[in-house]
Amino acid sequence: MWADGRRYMSLSHEEKLKRIREVAMTVREPRNAQEIAESADVAPNTARKYLRQLVETNQLATAERGRETVYYPDPTTQRFDQIRELIEEHSKQELVDELEGIESEIEEWKAEYGVNSPDELRASISGEPEEKRRSRLHDAEDWEYFEHQSEMIRYAVMLYDTVEEDRKGYGDLAADA
Repeated sequence: MWADGRRYMSLSHEEKLKRIREVAMTVREPRNAQEIAESADVAPNTARKYLRQLVETNQLATAERGRETVYYPDPTTQRFDQIRELIEEHSKQELVDELEGIESEIEEWKAEYGVNSPDELRASISGEPEEKRRSRLHDAEDWEYFEHQSEMIRYAVMLYDTVEEDRKGYGDLAADA
């Protein structure tokens, strides 16, 4: 920032909000307004203003860390956004097919390693050669990811027909106009 603050002033409202949203929505750990402002290259007061708006629209959540408020992506909104994206980008049959593929892969890991969960697989690495340990840890990470994806796909499949009916209903309203 220039000493007189002109750099912050030169950004449009939309550009400031965009920068703050991009930083705040990609944090791995909750961050305070000052940290987000610095990363977004905006004034701290501007960051606080837009961060409050993002909280009000459920894009961000907050927590208290000591005497400060920290911000992080709202996990519920992220979950529903992911489900919506699955419905919008795939047919119901594609989702069902993907779910079957994921379940098949998990069953293969269970049979191959003789375990029932990613944590059991991690616990089984003791005494194994380095390459096998790495392979098992990698498979455990994939397994957890697949379980998460499986959960999201299940929700998308359950909601698919309802969402499609809603879209069709609103499409009919647009045609009537």
